[in-house]
Amino acid sequence: MGQLKISFKAKSEAGFLRAAAVCLLLTLITVNLTYGLRHKAEYTITHAAESEKETIQQGRYTRDKDGIWRRTDENIELLFKKISRNIKYSAYTVSYNNAQMEFSHISRDIMRLAGNAHDTMEQELGCTAVCMFTGDLMCLKGQQYASEVKGGYDFWPSYKYVAEQFKTADFVCGNLETLLSESNPITKNQVNAANGQPQCNGPLVYLDALRKAGFDMLVTANNHTCDWGAQGITETKTHLDEYGFANVGTHYYTKNVEKQGERFSIFDVNGIDVAVLSYTHIINQRGKLNASETAIMFHQFDREVVQKDINDAKEKGADFVVVYCHWGIENTETLNSAQTEDSKFLAEAGADLIIGSHPHCLQSCKYIKTESGKKVLCMFSMGNFCSSMGRDINNDTIILRVELKKTISKNKLTVKMSDVSYIPCKCITKDGHNNVVVPTNKKLNGGYTSDSLNAAQKRISKIMNDVIPEYKGK
Repeated sequence: MGQLKISFKAKSEAGFLRAAAVCLLLTLITVNLTYGLRHKAEYTITHAAESEKETIQQGRYTRDKDGIWRRTDENIELLFKKISRNIKYSAYTVSYNNAQMEFSHISRDIMRLAGNAHDTMEQELGCTAVCMFTGDLMCLKGQQYASEVKGGYDFWPSYKYVAEQFKTADFVCGNLETLLSESNPITKNQVNAANGQPQCNGPLVYLDALRKAGFDMLVTANNHTCDWGAQGITETKTHLDEYGFANVGTHYYTKNVEKQGERFSIFDVNGIDVAVLSYTHIINQRGKLNASETAIMFHQFDREVVQKDINDAKEKGADFVVVYCHWGIENTETLNSAQTEDSKFLAEAGADLIIGSHPHCLQSCKYIKTESGKKVLCMFSMGNFCSSMGRDINNDTIILRVELKKTISKNKLTVKMSDVSYIPCKCITKDGHNNVVVPTNKKLNGGYTSDSLNAAQKRISKIMNDVIPEYKGK
């Protein structure tokens, strides 16, 4: 194992004291957070739809032994350069093993903080993060027909134009509203809908497109979670784990809690610990699970359970808590009482950002002011992000862009949303492909414009109602 060593030589006694104080603070902040740089991994998966093997590149985050998801591609050398730029009051040396690129006795958090250390203890830390969130990632019958290729399916064209925006984010999350169960027919091959409702199930290769697009995490608690019973949940979760997607909202059926899967995921996003939780108000095929399976396998919204999960996430170190909630009425911009009442509960319970799904269309957003005076943004419905539903209301969508910043003042760490905006998009036919998600702003989509995109931008702006601004690029 290569060893990382940093030594400080103070220019003055005062400089030495400042350096010692910074090192002490960094040590306290980062106790028990020792980990090394890992290279990106590749592994082989047999696609259920194609019966052939492909090499899939794993995601940029991996779950560490302490349960925190951390970057596998962080550039340590850039952190060293940051240190050399910003520590003004001391001379130092840095040495590391170039061959193995694996470090011990110092964490990335120390590197980040040291890289932004100044002569005062009241400072902004080197912890800023851009997070992006989307609505429903559907895989409906129309999408499956449109994505058929020789020997299988290719869903990548649907995400080609938004992938460029996701590249600018440090973390990307969406609502996976389909199962991926190879033991059951995919939606286009189903003969009859159960109880008049579609049973959402897609080919496994759908995850290839989501991985390539840049998604780091997928939430899975929604009304289609139980469409194929316990088997559908288990197989879908197995594949998400194989691909390396963090996922919350569903569990493996086992009495061993540690083997059920995470109740929430915490991501170290540039030194800011972001927790994501997922719950649903609605379940279509509840009868396909027995009572014991129902109690374990999916996250039904229950205030007592939600409060405990948020508390547990914060106790584990979450700086910022995001809650996805599947609620509301389909195909209407009108909110129901459950949305308005439970959003207030979530804000008071400790959520920092609330993201709604299920209506399959955009709904309003607002800042909810808690009794303590905190303002919590609630996106009541982010709508479909990608689907084959035909109406404008179902195809207008957004990417929510949230910039987080960690600061320290009087030895107290604080994380806040330093900037929040949205990227308006529409699901259209483009380049000979259906169901393609395209940003409406030509500066963000490679220069393309159309009457359809312009009309979508105006509709979306009306719904957002200036609560948060449109993002138009840097």
